[in-house]
Amino acid sequence: MTAQDNGDVLTERHGATLLVRLNRPQRHNAIGGTMLRDLAEAFDRARSDDGVRVVVLTGTGKSFCVGADVADFDQVAGVAARDMLAGELIGGAKGVAELSPDERVVDEFGNAGRWVQRIWSLDKPVIAAVNGAAVGGGFALTLLADLRVAGGSARFGTGFAAVGIAPEMGASLLLPTIVGAATAAELLFTSRMLTAEQARDIGLVSSVFDDDDLTDGALELAARIAANPPLGVRFAKRLLRRATAADLVGQLQAEHRAQSVLFDHPATHEAMNAVAGRVQRRREQP
Repeated sequence: MTAQDNGDVLTERHGATLLVRLNRPQRHNAIGGTMLRDLAEAFDRARSDDGVRVVVLTGTGKSFCVGADVADFDQVAGVAARDMLAGELIGGAKGVAELSPDERVVDEFGNAGRWVQRIWSLDKPVIAAVNGAAVGGGFALTLLADLRVAGGSARFGTGFAAVGIAPEMGASLLLPTIVGAATAAELLFTSRMLTAEQARDIGLVSSVFDDDDLTDGALELAARIAANPPLGVRFAKRLLRRATAADLVGQLQAEHRAQSVLFDHPATHEAMNAVAGRVQRRREQP
């Protein structure tokens, strides 16, 4: 096993599997800092290394990823949605090229959409090993994986409706593809949380492990996949995506249009402030 520290993401090589750990445990792996940039770079390395056949993605600490860092919410007060969605005030460094002022005006994806396309371009199998909470953008991140397995303490929640925004990062296409339209609608409209067992029951995850066995279980699954001739597996992934999510690019554009409206709306600002206040009060409790 070889390990590499890339700041907000850690990587370890286990044979033909690259284990990638989100590494902001002090923030429950909230999306911020350089995490998305470092994650994209780890996926780039997996893409260019023929010795890597499978990627396993998990979180360091007690959470997988709780979505946007509420500590960043104050920074976007009064910032126009189009500028906010193309900048780094929420979510930190994305690992995508900075846009000029004119490019921001005509941008159809926002940084989130452009980042998703960079991650999505990896045509090797990705397994999300979900430990603890996966909410909002963290939940959407699990959907970008081909397979999801969970620890017993895992919790899943879309979270978008609770702060007055629409699904992003392709979740509006990928979630109904995985669990069906009606179940996806209920999860997106209510933001209710799912236990690991409930997620398995609806087909969101394929296996639930004891928390202590999650990483080993995911690596064992990855090893079984990696034992097959690699090109057949890569073509299988391409064909599955073509069959189930061929219009992801168009969906990312539609998600960006929705967010460009919602992030400027007073009701969204009020909901985001309320969520940030609740999180801050919990952290202040002894």
